[in-house]
Amino acid sequence: AVLLSFATTALSFGALAFISFAPVHTIGLTVAVGLTAACLTAFARGSFPSSKVLLCVLLLAAGFFSACTLFNKDDDDDGPTFSQQSSDWLFILYSDADNNLNDAIWFDLFSTECALADMRKADESAKEGFPSVRAVVLWDGQSRTDAVSDGNTRIRPKAAIYELNAIDDSTYNGYKSGDITGWTLGTNAVNMTSSASSWLSTEPDMGDVSTLTNYLKWVKTYFSADNVVLMLGDHGSGTEYESKSSSIYGSARSLCSDDTNNTHLCLSATDVKTAIADSGLEVDIIWMDCCLQGNAETAYILRNSADYLVTSANVSSSHSYYKALTSLTTESTPLSFGQAIVQEYADLYENYARSYAYDSSYDAVLTQAQYDLSETKQTALYQAVEELASALLTDGETVSQAVYTKYLRQDEDDEDECMGMAYCGTYVYLNDLGYLCTNLIADSSAESPAGVSEETIAAARTLMACIDDVVVTSWIGKKSRSDSQWTYQKNLSGFDDTVLTSSDGTFGLTIATQLDSYCLTEEGKEYSTIFPLYSSYSTVTGYSSQWGKVMKIWHAGEY
Repeated sequence: AVLLSFATTALSFGALAFISFAPVHTIGLTVAVGLTAACLTAFARGSFPSSKVLLCVLLLAAGFFSACTLFNKDDDDDGPTFSQQSSDWLFILYSDADNNLNDAIWFDLFSTECALADMRKADESAKEGFPSVRAVVLWDGQSRTDAVSDGNTRIRPKAAIYELNAIDDSTYNGYKSGDITGWTLGTNAVNMTSSASSWLSTEPDMGDVSTLTNYLKWVKTYFSADNVVLMLGDHGSGTEYESKSSSIYGSARSLCSDDTNNTHLCLSATDVKTAIADSGLEVDIIWMDCCLQGNAETAYILRNSADYLVTSANVSSSHSYYKALTSLTTESTPLSFGQAIVQEYADLYENYARSYAYDSSYDAVLTQAQYDLSETKQTALYQAVEELASALLTDGETVSQAVYTKYLRQDEDDEDECMGMAYCGTYVYLNDLGYLCTNLIADSSAESPAGVSEETIAAARTLMACIDDVVVTSWIGKKSRSDSQWTYQKNLSGFDDTVLTSSDGTFGLTIATQLDSYCLTEEGKEYSTIFPLYSSYSTVTGYSSQWGKVMKIWHAGEY
C-alpha cells in the first residue's frame, strides 16, 4: 500500500511537471522528485523488498514516459511523419501577425488557400495551364489580450507551421457568411508544427534572425521547388524600430516587429540576407508585403540573396494573394511573376490613395516595384550614388543646400511644403531617387536653379541609367483621392503615364534624405544627439558614406 501510494502520488505530480505554466510545472516537478527520492532512500535502507521497489520504479518510469507524451503534445499537433514535397513553385510565408495586423495577415493565408483551390484538381495535381504550387507558412499570432483591444478576431496566438492547401467549401462559405470568428484554416491545411519542435517555441520572436534562419532550414528539409518565393508579411518600419535597439547594426531598414516577444525588436535587411545564406536555400524572389522597404539601402544589402525584390517604397496596403498566385502559368518565370505581383497591386489600388500616417486629412501615394538584386547592377547603383554625392560635395555647401531646399526638403506638418517626390506618411524621410536625378538634370533650365555643376548633372544621368537597370517594374499611384499627381508605370499593362513618363526617367526607388529622432536614436533623446550620426550613415545603413556627408550639409542648420 505504501509503495502504491508513493507511485501514484509521484506519477500525479510528475504529470503536472509537463504543464507549461511555470508555477504548476515547478510544484509538480518538485513533489515528484521528492517522492521518488524518498522511495529510493527507503529501498536503500532496506525498508521495502527489492522486487516490489523495482516494480514501482518501472511503473513510475512508464508513467513518466506516458505523461511526457500526453502533456508535451501541442493541442494542434497530430505528430505525423512528413516526407519532402516537390513542386514547380514554392511560396514560403513568414507571417509575423503578433501585432495589430493579426486579422489582415490571417486573411492572406485564407486568400492563398482560395488560390490553391482554383489552381488544383481534387487529387491536388495542377489544373491545365497552372504550374504545381505549394505554400507553407510560419504563423505567429497576436496574444488574445492585445487582439481584443485591436479588434482582431482571427486568433491563433500559438506559433504554428502549416502547409496551406486548397480550402474546403464549408470553410469558404462559412467565412463569406460571417459564421467563422476564430482561427480557422481549411480542413485540408496540414499542421506540420511537430516537425519543428526542436527549434520552434510556442511564442517565438519573429524579429530574431535565428527564427527566420531555422524556419528556412526546416523548409529546405521538407520542400523543394524550381522557383522559390520568400514572402515576409508584417509592418515595415523604415529605420524606426531598429534604431531603438541598444546598438545600431547592419541595415537601417527593418521589418517584422513582434509585440509579445520582442527582444530583437525586428528583422533588418542584413538579418534576411544572413538567414537565406545560412539556410542554404536558393530564393528567386523576396516579396516583402510591408511598408517602406523599396529603397536603395535595402536592395544593396539584399544583393545576390535572390534574383528580385518586390515591395513598396512608401507606406502600403496588403496585396491580393489570390490574384497574385492565380496569375501564375506554366510559362511563368521569377521575372514575369515579379511583374505580375506589381500588376496585381496596381490593378487593386488604381483608384485609391492611402491616408497620411499621422493626419487623415493628408493622402499618401501607394507604390509597388520589382528590383533586380544582381551584384553587378546593385554595385553599379551604389557607385553612382557615391559619384553623385561626391559631385555635390565638390559643388560646395551653398549649392548642396540649395539642392535640398528646392528638390528634397520635407515638412511633416505641411504637405504642400514637401519638395520633390516626397513619400509622406512614413516613419522616415524618403525621396524618390529617380525624381531627384530628373530635377538635377533639368536644373539649369529651372526658374531659380540650384546652380549644380556639369559634373553633378553628368553624375545624375549616370545614376538615372543605373536606376533604370535596377527598377524592373514599377507603379506609383495617385497622390490624393482627387489628384493624379505622381501616377507612373513601368512594364505594366492597362495603365497610362498621366504625369510622369518613361522619358522623364525611372521612378519607384527611394533613398534616405534626412535622419530623424525615430531613425537613429533611442526614443526620447534630444535632436542634438542626432546630428553626429550623419557621419555614421554608412555604418548604420550599409550604404554610401559620401551620401551621409551630403545629408550632414543639408541638415547642419537644424541642430
